[in-house]
Amino acid sequence: MFKKPIRIKFIWTQELAVKASKLYYDYDMKNSSKRYIGWFFIALTQFGIVGALKHNSFGLLYLSTFLVLYWYYIRWYVRKAMIIRFYKNSNLHSSEVTFVLKDDGLHHNDTVIDFDNITKVIKFDDGVLLQTNANTLFFEKDAFESTKDMSKLLAIMKERGKI
Repeated sequence: MFKKPIRIKFIWTQELAVKASKLYYDYDMKNSSKRYIGWFFIALTQFGIVGALKHNSFGLLYLSTFLVLYWYYIRWYVRKAMIIRFYKNSNLHSSEVTFVLKDDGLHHNDTVIDFDNITKVIKFDDGVLLQTNANTLFFEKDAFESTKDMSKLLAIMKERGKI
């Protein structure tokens, strides 16, 4: 199937961790059912306004306003802080990471992620995100040896029904 393996090599930095998380966060907020949770909080706010005006009861208004603010504004910053804390506590500071895509899957050190364990592949302008059963991996365009390699990876994943 492969004439030559596809090599993906990059330096894992805090900035890359935050960038990957932000890309997936934005994708998830636009393409999953989680976006409806925010709409629910907005509807609660409307009920809170009615309750405040008609019954002079402000509890639901305060709660729903906080939930809307959290969901649309604060949530990303909490997640970003968690990512930064995780990165600082890990032993992966600016470490070089290499993955190799072969016929039997994606290889990293002694680990092989076979194609059945890759659940979703998302193409972004900045690179490719692979979601596996255990992790989410992000490969920037620059991590590939050539743009053809990135296109090959996407074609293989599409062929296997991952895109």
